[in-house]
Amino acid sequence: MGDPKYCLPPGFSLPRPIAVQPLTSLAKLETTLRSCPWHNKTTIAIKASVGGGPIFQHAHRASDEGVANLYDTKIRIASVTKIFTVLAVLLSRTEIGWEDSIKKFVPGLNEAAYADVTIGALAGQTSGLGRFGYTGDLALIPGFSPAQLGLPNIAHKLPGCDVFPGGEVCSKPQILDMFNDPAYLPTSPNSGPLYSNIAYNLLGMALEHVYSKPYEQIIQEKIFEPIGMHDSSFETPNASDGILPQADDRWFAGPFGNFNPSGGIWSTPSDMLLFLEALQSHKLLSAAQTRKWLQPSSLLPSLHQLIGAPWEIFRPTDINVAVRRPIDLYTKAGGVAGYSSYAVLVPEYNIALTIHAAGNDARRAVQDMLPLIVKPLIVHADEQVRSQASANYAGTYRSKKDNRSISLVVDEGPGLLVQLAIMNGVAIIPALAKVQGLDPSNASARLFPTDPDSERSEKEHWSLLLDRVKEGAARGFAEQECASWNWGDPARYAGQPLDKVVFHMRGGKAIGIELVGWRTAIMDRVET
Repeated sequence: MGDPKYCLPPGFSLPRPIAVQPLTSLAKLETTLRSCPWHNKTTIAIKASVGGGPIFQHAHRASDEGVANLYDTKIRIASVTKIFTVLAVLLSRTEIGWEDSIKKFVPGLNEAAYADVTIGALAGQTSGLGRFGYTGDLALIPGFSPAQLGLPNIAHKLPGCDVFPGGEVCSKPQILDMFNDPAYLPTSPNSGPLYSNIAYNLLGMALEHVYSKPYEQIIQEKIFEPIGMHDSSFETPNASDGILPQADDRWFAGPFGNFNPSGGIWSTPSDMLLFLEALQSHKLLSAAQTRKWLQPSSLLPSLHQLIGAPWEIFRPTDINVAVRRPIDLYTKAGGVAGYSSYAVLVPEYNIALTIHAAGNDARRAVQDMLPLIVKPLIVHADEQVRSQASANYAGTYRSKKDNRSISLVVDEGPGLLVQLAIMNGVAIIPALAKVQGLDPSNASARLFPTDPDSERSEKEHWSLLLDRVKEGAARGFAEQECASWNWGDPARYAGQPLDKVVFHMRGGKAIGIELVGWRTAIMDRVET
């Protein structure tokens, strides 16, 4: 739940930061990381940026590792690879439709069973497929005794391929046999999400079908090369440029074979941050396409988690920002024995974060690090955002010719508070409240940047929203009283919206403000 005094509209509270000063609590955060029980025995590398500018990095090499620069050292990213697979599909939208059935691209699949399994369902983990297929089956693990689980002895033998990454790779006919085996068929597509690695194997097969080339080459040509990820690949690195297991370590360092679309990439922290920043700057996808991709596709029982394609979306409400509210974190975790990683985007603050770990405690280390790092980064970015908004937009805009003025401040609340707005001698905030059926006696309003395509242009489009929640007022069943997405564009005059405000910008700072419905522009600003 957010701050009970405010009902925020969809979108961002204030414009995203352009450039942010380095994190002042860097030493404290590093001290916190070093105090974690896994730190000394785990190789970790972290890089973060805000708006493309570096803000934090930290690396620690376990005592038995010998590489010189961890930021440029290859570490297996495991299931973070799924972001690349979905991106390749999105970049192939003229050949592969999101609502196309997978059977269109994988000839030989059971027609009836896979008819409703779409590309989008596979990417969004709602295909109805299980997790691994043959991989990890207990019957194929050397030394496993069925009796220890009370299982019967089964004479039937599974193919000894794709047993685990690095093992014998299944042939195409064997893959089809598995997907068509009744034991592995999808059930109830488009119902609740279930994490599936083999769903991504099918997406890789779809890409290979339309391009008639290996999946790995497709990723190289469509993503690695355009972005400049020169230190990323699917081949196991050598000890001089990668973190590899030592003699007694039971890590998965071998090739992933058919599971490459699900988890086969080796990458460096520097390359991964470059990749995330390329998504932020729309180097491969347009802004509209990226926004569509950064959306949830499934709900979960938790109020703080959603599922995307392939995003694992967290919405924490315990981050100590000025206005407490859910902050959307678009993440993808990856983990196999010995390696774990996180890729994180926080769109509201232009934060990109990549976390890598190698060691027997890698999974625990990465899970612990996510909140330890994300929270101070967001708090710092929020402080910078509010400071920048005050410098760039706040102040009094007053006409020298007549009685028109508007005063804006950054207070303890969201957006820009409208302290006073006079048009043609009329105080318009109480007047708008009366028109909308609200109490004009204590009316207040705020401006929010609700048109991201106009961000950082010469004319930025914002929206004026009247505050509707009184101090201490109940929000109703399921917060019905906070349906702010339904409050936009409430009234128009002669065709023009009364809630549309345009800032005229020069060099990143507002020099004037236009109230579109009033057909008025005030080009004199006095900063606060």
